[in-house]
Amino acid sequence: MIDPVSAFALASGAFNMIKKAVAAGREIEDCAGYFGKFFQGVSDVNKAEEESKNPPLFRKLLSGGSVEQEAFQAVVHKQKIMQMERDLRELITIRYGEDIYREMLQLRRTIKQDRERTIYKQAKRRKDLMWNSLSIGAISALIGVLWWMVVLFIDLKA
Repeated sequence: MIDPVSAFALASGAFNMIKKAVAAGREIEDCAGYFGKFFQGVSDVNKAEEESKNPPLFRKLLSGGSVEQEAFQAVVHKQKIMQMERDLRELITIRYGEDIYREMLQLRRTIKQDRERTIYKQAKRRKDLMWNSLSIGAISALIGVLWWMVVLFIDLKA
């Protein structure tokens, strides 16, 4: 499972680097790597929140923190991320305009959908490979047992 605290730390660290770089006079284009890290952190926080809604059994049993602590932490992270996204929106719209920001959001959605589609395809391929391997293994075992029975039958006849 993705650690939401680490993901949030990644996002807020990247956000702080963007703000410092822009304040120091660097162009937004020079901060593209930090934008990538920020949005990766945001994605990881969202994924961790999604996974926390349906945790594995061992996590339910051995979880160190309370439910209230997890809920409060998730709410605080979500609010802070929303504030950081608003600040980044202001930086981008001031420099490039609202149209560029909207275009970036649309492109972000498209890329996310493409990646999810790719991940689903890979998961389906893995599942198909596993079932095909199991099927081939079962058929091979049956053929081996059948062959053994034929050889045993021939030896008993002789």
